[in-house]
Amino acid sequence: MVTRDGFPAPRRAYGPSRPFTTAFDSGAEYAESRELADDPSLASAPEPDDEPLGELEGRYEWIVGLMSSFTDERLVRWIIAFFTASMGVCATLEILFGFGATSTFALGVQVGSAAFAFAAALWWLITSWPRLHSAFAFVVLSDIGIAAANLSANMPPAYAVGKTAFFVVLGLFAGVFLDRWMLITHIALAGTAVTGIIGYNMLFQDVPPLGALVVWAPVMSLIIAVPALLYTFVRAVRLDQS
Repeated sequence: MVTRDGFPAPRRAYGPSRPFTTAFDSGAEYAESRELADDPSLASAPEPDDEPLGELEGRYEWIVGLMSSFTDERLVRWIIAFFTASMGVCATLEILFGFGATSTFALGVQVGSAAFAFAAALWWLITSWPRLHSAFAFVVLSDIGIAAANLSANMPPAYAVGKTAFFVVLGLFAGVFLDRWMLITHIALAGTAVTGIIGYNMLFQDVPPLGALVVWAPVMSLIIAVPALLYTFVRAVRLDQS
């Protein structure tokens, strides 16, 4: 199956596919590999439980398969789980060391954000690699959780801005694995949250406008540029292999 953009959409992420080539491979080797891959007699029969993949799911499966050809999937899941749990650790330490929310509702939001982070980390540890829409839901809920934990905490402005780095780390995952409109959704959510966090500190924490702008500009640049560059790189690799 081939997508509308001309990208190969394998039926399974870990099924047989064409060898991954680089710019240093000879053209003859690549041509030979294409002939072998296109030989109908060598094609494996579809398994009974195979289901047709949509265009977005096909691209996602291709990326996951490419990742698995370079490293162990479990290692990547453990790294994501560690990052996710660290968000919960930050919120927990804030509550324990006097930076908890001052109202009951805000404290509930802060505790809920920490609970979500720990639950999501456990989910990454005990489950297999998620499907596309599950991964997208993880990114969106994490964006909301980071913003909620940040706005509900009674933190100095410098600490609040520092915690927005979680959006950048989350963008690494989104830029590699998610599709274009999903990535745009993450950037919009993260950018809105960062603007709200810095704007709140400027209005209610006596942060001067120039200081807020000096902090806002580089943070927004990272939130937009890092995942966008990763997405562009992955797309270029797909085009090279198509």
